[in-house]
Amino acid sequence: MRLWTGPHRARAARGETHPVYDFLWHYYSVRPALLERWHPGLGVTLAGDGARGYLTHAGYTESAVGVTADARSLSAGRLESVRWIASLLRACTERPPVHSCFGLHEWAMVYRTDDIRHPATPLRFPPDELAAIVESMPVRCSHFDAFRFFTPAARPLNRLQPSRETRLELEQRGCLHANMDLYKWAVKLLPYAPSELVADCFALALAALQRQHRPAGRRRRRQ
Repeated sequence: MRLWTGPHRARAARGETHPVYDFLWHYYSVRPALLERWHPGLGVTLAGDGARGYLTHAGYTESAVGVTADARSLSAGRLESVRWIASLLRACTERPPVHSCFGLHEWAMVYRTDDIRHPATPLRFPPDELAAIVESMPVRCSHFDAFRFFTPAARPLNRLQPSRETRLELEQRGCLHANMDLYKWAVKLLPYAPSELVADCFALALAALQRQHRPAGRRRRRQ
Protein backbone atom coordinates (compact mmCIF):
# COMPACT_ATOMS: atom_id res chain seq x y z
CA MET A 1 0.00 0.00 0.00
CA ARG A 2 2.96 2.33 0.42
CA LEU A 3 2.93 2.61 -3.38
CA TRP A 4 -0.08 4.92 -2.81
CA THR A 5 0.27 6.06 0.80
CA GLY A 6 3.84 7.33 0.32
CA PRO A 7 3.03 9.80 -2.51
CA HIS A 8 -0.13 10.86 -0.65
CA ARG A 9 1.88 11.77 2.45
CA ALA A 10 4.44 13.61 0.32
CA ARG A 11 1.75 15.66 -1.47
CA ALA A 12 0.10 16.50 1.83
CA ALA A 13 3.43 17.65 3.27
CA ARG A 14 3.89 19.98 0.27
CA GLY A 15 0.31 21.23 0.48
CA GLU A 16 -0.48 19.79 -2.95
CA THR A 17 -3.84 18.38 -3.99
CA HIS A 18 -4.80 15.73 -6.54
CA PRO A 19 -8.36 15.43 -7.90
CA VAL A 20 -8.28 11.62 -8.14
CA TYR A 21 -6.12 10.38 -5.29
CA ASP A 22 -7.49 12.87 -2.76
CA PHE A 23 -11.03 11.71 -3.51
CA LEU A 24 -10.17 8.18 -2.39
CA TRP A 25 -8.55 9.38 0.81
CA HIS A 26 -11.18 11.92 1.81
CA TYR A 27 -14.40 10.36 0.51
CA TYR A 28 -13.69 7.00 2.11
CA SER A 29 -12.06 8.55 5.21
CA VAL A 30 -9.38 5.87 5.53
CA ARG A 31 -6.13 6.78 7.25
CA PRO A 32 -2.94 5.75 5.41
CA ALA A 33 -1.61 4.17 8.60
CA LEU A 34 -4.54 1.74 8.64
CA LEU A 35 -3.68 0.48 5.16
CA GLU A 36 0.05 0.26 5.86
CA ARG A 37 -0.57 -2.25 8.65
CA TRP A 38 -0.47 -5.69 7.02
CA HIS A 39 -3.11 -8.28 7.96
CA PRO A 40 -2.97 -11.88 6.71
CA GLY A 41 -6.75 -12.43 6.95
CA LEU A 42 -8.76 -15.34 8.29
CA GLY A 43 -7.24 -18.80 8.23
CA VAL A 44 -3.61 -17.68 8.56
CA THR A 45 -1.67 -18.20 11.79
CA LEU A 46 1.30 -15.98 12.52
CA ALA A 47 4.29 -17.36 14.42
CA GLY A 48 7.65 -15.97 15.42
CA ASP A 49 8.90 -13.00 17.38
CA GLY A 50 6.62 -10.42 15.78
CA ALA A 51 3.40 -12.40 15.92
CA ARG A 52 2.38 -11.40 19.43
CA GLY A 53 2.51 -7.75 18.43
CA TYR A 54 -0.75 -8.34 16.54
CA LEU A 55 -2.51 -8.98 19.86
CA THR A 56 -2.54 -5.20 20.36
CA HIS A 57 -4.96 -4.95 17.41
CA ALA A 58 -8.62 -5.78 17.76
CA GLY A 59 -9.74 -9.09 16.27
CA TYR A 60 -6.66 -11.20 17.05
CA THR A 61 -6.31 -14.10 19.46
CA GLU A 62 -3.46 -16.37 20.54
CA SER A 63 -3.38 -20.14 20.52
CA ALA A 64 -0.73 -22.77 21.17
CA VAL A 65 0.53 -22.47 17.58
CA GLY A 66 0.50 -18.69 17.12
CA VAL A 67 -1.64 -15.61 16.58
CA THR A 68 -4.56 -15.40 14.20
CA ALA A 69 -7.54 -13.21 13.32
CA ASP A 70 -10.56 -14.68 15.08
CA ALA A 71 -14.03 -13.97 13.69
CA ARG A 72 -15.52 -15.03 17.02
CA SER A 73 -14.31 -11.70 18.41
CA LEU A 74 -16.84 -9.78 16.29
CA SER A 75 -19.37 -7.84 18.32
CA ALA A 76 -23.05 -8.38 17.61
CA GLY A 77 -23.30 -4.99 15.94
CA ARG A 78 -20.30 -5.56 13.70
CA LEU A 79 -21.44 -9.07 12.84
CA GLU A 80 -24.74 -7.61 11.67
CA SER A 81 -22.79 -5.11 9.52
CA VAL A 82 -20.72 -7.94 7.98
CA ARG A 83 -23.88 -9.86 7.14
CA TRP A 84 -25.37 -6.77 5.49
CA ILE A 85 -22.23 -6.25 3.40
CA ALA A 86 -22.37 -9.89 2.33
CA SER A 87 -26.03 -9.50 1.36
CA LEU A 88 -25.28 -6.39 -0.69
CA LEU A 89 -22.35 -7.98 -2.53
CA ARG A 90 -24.35 -11.14 -3.18
CA ALA A 91 -27.25 -9.10 -4.58
CA CYS A 92 -24.90 -7.13 -6.84
CA THR A 93 -23.27 -10.33 -8.08
CA GLU A 94 -26.57 -12.03 -8.89
CA ARG A 95 -28.24 -8.99 -10.49
CA PRO A 96 -27.63 -8.38 -14.22
CA PRO A 97 -25.24 -5.46 -14.76
CA VAL A 98 -26.46 -2.21 -16.30
CA HIS A 99 -23.93 -0.29 -18.41
CA SER A 100 -26.10 2.48 -19.81
CA CYS A 101 -25.70 5.24 -17.22
CA PHE A 102 -22.70 6.69 -19.16
CA GLY A 103 -21.36 8.48 -16.07
CA LEU A 104 -24.17 11.05 -16.07
CA HIS A 105 -24.21 10.96 -12.28
CA GLU A 106 -21.09 13.18 -12.32
CA TRP A 107 -22.83 15.83 -14.42
CA ALA A 108 -26.01 15.52 -12.33
CA MET A 109 -23.98 16.58 -9.29
CA VAL A 110 -23.27 19.97 -10.91
CA TYR A 111 -26.48 20.31 -12.94
CA ARG A 112 -27.94 23.82 -12.94
CA THR A 113 -26.27 25.01 -9.78
CA ASP A 114 -23.68 27.56 -8.73
CA ASP A 115 -22.76 25.50 -5.69
CA ILE A 116 -19.87 23.38 -7.00
CA ARG A 117 -18.44 20.97 -4.40
CA HIS A 118 -14.93 20.96 -5.91
CA PRO A 119 -14.42 24.46 -7.32
CA ALA A 120 -10.66 23.97 -7.67
CA THR A 121 -11.25 21.42 -10.43
CA PRO A 122 -12.59 23.13 -13.59
CA LEU A 123 -15.58 21.62 -15.39
CA ARG A 124 -15.04 20.27 -18.91
CA PHE A 125 -18.06 22.13 -20.28
CA PRO A 126 -19.74 25.48 -19.61
CA PRO A 127 -22.89 25.20 -17.43
CA ASP A 128 -25.42 25.50 -20.29
CA GLU A 129 -23.69 22.82 -22.37
CA LEU A 130 -23.37 20.58 -19.33
CA ALA A 131 -27.10 20.94 -18.65
CA ALA A 132 -27.89 20.08 -22.26
CA ILE A 133 -25.84 16.88 -21.96
CA VAL A 134 -27.76 15.78 -18.86
CA GLU A 135 -31.11 16.60 -20.47
CA SER A 136 -30.30 14.81 -23.72
CA MET A 137 -30.08 11.31 -22.23
CA PRO A 138 -31.98 9.34 -19.58
CA VAL A 139 -30.36 9.50 -16.14
CA ARG A 140 -30.32 6.00 -14.64
CA CYS A 141 -28.26 6.21 -11.45
CA SER A 142 -28.93 3.28 -9.10
CA HIS A 143 -26.33 4.08 -6.45
CA PHE A 144 -27.54 5.93 -3.37
CA ASP A 145 -24.18 7.42 -2.38
CA ALA A 146 -23.91 8.97 -5.84
CA PHE A 147 -27.55 10.01 -6.09
CA ARG A 148 -27.51 11.84 -2.75
CA PHE A 149 -25.08 14.36 -4.25
CA PHE A 150 -27.35 15.17 -7.21
CA THR A 151 -28.44 18.78 -7.30
CA PRO A 152 -32.11 19.40 -6.42
CA ALA A 153 -32.81 20.15 -10.10
CA ALA A 154 -31.23 16.86 -11.21
CA ARG A 155 -32.97 14.46 -8.82
CA PRO A 156 -36.34 14.44 -10.61
CA LEU A 157 -34.54 13.58 -13.87
CA ASN A 158 -33.29 10.27 -12.47
CA ARG A 159 -35.43 7.26 -13.39
CA LEU A 160 -34.76 5.81 -9.94
CA GLN A 161 -34.84 7.43 -6.53
CA PRO A 162 -32.26 5.40 -4.57
CA SER A 163 -32.28 5.51 -0.77
CA ARG A 164 -30.42 3.78 2.03
CA GLU A 165 -33.38 1.45 2.41
CA THR A 166 -33.36 0.35 -1.25
CA ARG A 167 -29.65 -0.36 -1.67
CA LEU A 168 -30.13 -4.14 -1.66
CA GLU A 169 -32.82 -3.80 -4.33
CA LEU A 170 -31.10 -1.31 -6.63
CA GLU A 171 -27.30 -1.56 -6.52
CA GLN A 172 -25.81 -3.49 -9.42
CA ARG A 173 -22.35 -4.62 -10.53
CA GLY A 174 -22.23 -2.50 -13.69
CA CYS A 175 -22.12 0.65 -11.54
CA LEU A 176 -18.80 2.46 -11.29
CA HIS A 177 -19.45 3.53 -7.71
CA ALA A 178 -20.55 0.05 -6.63
CA ASN A 179 -17.21 -1.27 -7.88
CA MET A 180 -15.30 1.53 -6.16
CA ASP A 181 -17.12 0.70 -2.92
CA LEU A 182 -15.52 -2.75 -2.89
CA TYR A 183 -12.56 -0.88 -1.39
CA LYS A 184 -14.78 0.49 1.39
CA TRP A 185 -16.24 -2.91 2.19
CA ALA A 186 -12.82 -4.57 2.20
CA VAL A 187 -11.51 -1.98 4.67
CA LYS A 188 -14.53 -2.52 6.91
CA LEU A 189 -13.71 -6.23 6.98
CA LEU A 190 -10.18 -5.71 8.32
CA PRO A 191 -8.45 -7.54 9.97
CA TYR A 192 -10.49 -10.52 8.79
CA ALA A 193 -9.93 -9.67 5.11
CA PRO A 194 -6.32 -9.97 3.90
CA SER A 195 -4.45 -6.77 3.11
CA GLU A 196 -3.80 -8.06 -0.42
CA LEU A 197 -7.56 -7.96 -1.07
CA VAL A 198 -7.77 -4.41 0.26
CA ALA A 199 -4.91 -3.38 -2.04
CA ASP A 200 -6.63 -4.98 -5.04
CA CYS A 201 -9.85 -3.13 -4.24
CA PHE A 202 -7.97 0.17 -3.83
CA ALA A 203 -6.33 -0.37 -7.22
CA LEU A 204 -9.73 -1.08 -8.79
CA ALA A 205 -11.25 2.07 -7.29
CA LEU A 206 -8.27 4.11 -8.47
CA ALA A 207 -8.50 2.71 -12.00
CA ALA A 208 -12.22 3.51 -12.13
CA LEU A 209 -11.61 7.09 -11.02
CA GLN A 210 -8.71 7.60 -13.41
CA ARG A 211 -10.81 6.38 -16.32
CA GLN A 212 -13.65 8.64 -15.30
CA HIS A 213 -11.41 11.68 -15.02
CA ARG A 214 -9.35 11.22 -18.18
CA PRO A 215 -8.87 14.42 -20.19
CA ALA A 216 -11.76 14.80 -22.61
CA GLY A 217 -9.46 14.74 -25.63
CA ARG A 218 -8.37 11.19 -24.85
CA ARG A 219 -11.87 9.72 -24.80
CA ARG A 220 -12.72 7.39 -27.64
CA ARG A 221 -15.80 8.07 -29.69
CA ARG A 222 -18.41 5.34 -29.67
CA GLN A 223 -18.71 3.71 -33.08
